[in-house]
Amino acid sequence: MRWFKLGVMMITHPIVVSEYIKSRREEKKNWLPVIVLILLMVGVCLFSIQYTHYPLSTVSTRKANLVLEVGKLVVPVLTWVLASYAMTTILDGESKFGETMTYSAYCLVPYILFTIPVTLLSRVMDQGQAGLYHALVAGILIWVVVLMITGLKEMNQYTPGKTVLVVALTLFTMVMIWATVIFLYTIVDQFVSMIREVYYEVIYRL
Repeated sequence: MRWFKLGVMMITHPIVVSEYIKSRREEKKNWLPVIVLILLMVGVCLFSIQYTHYPLSTVSTRKANLVLEVGKLVVPVLTWVLASYAMTTILDGESKFGETMTYSAYCLVPYILFTIPVTLLSRVMDQGQAGLYHALVAGILIWVVVLMITGLKEMNQYTPGKTVLVVALTLFTMVMIWATVIFLYTIVDQFVSMIREVYYEVIYRL
């Protein structure tokens, strides 16, 4: 029941949620709400892909790579948590990793609550109303981003100026994380391809 109340308060009083999470700092961290919220986000994402009216959809249901589409949401959230925590640790932040992860998970509540109604609304909209539909989708995502930035500021007691600096450094760190992962993936992929070619060459010669 407490989780539900926090979810509702995230819509109306996000700063209170950040203060509540900090006040529970000494308690043993409960990761269940975080896991549930992320799974709900994944479920809502899949629902949106499946049921958005075809003329308004940017993803073909038949051709969609569901893992990739879900990753477009999950990966940025997790990367934000890692990068923002790293930056706040360096720049005199007060929040712990568990607190950052918990608050960021609750920031997904607007997406979870409002994406399904917008998706269902798309069923009675035509292509001429695509601008309105995409504006609603963008508005939900912007809401989530604003909540995350608000949490970064409030949970670390940053000034507006320092918040802007930390956000900029966090975004830069996120890009560097993605670039590093892609670089390592490319190297590993090339190495595996080389091993495979050598293996087939040896087998062929034998």
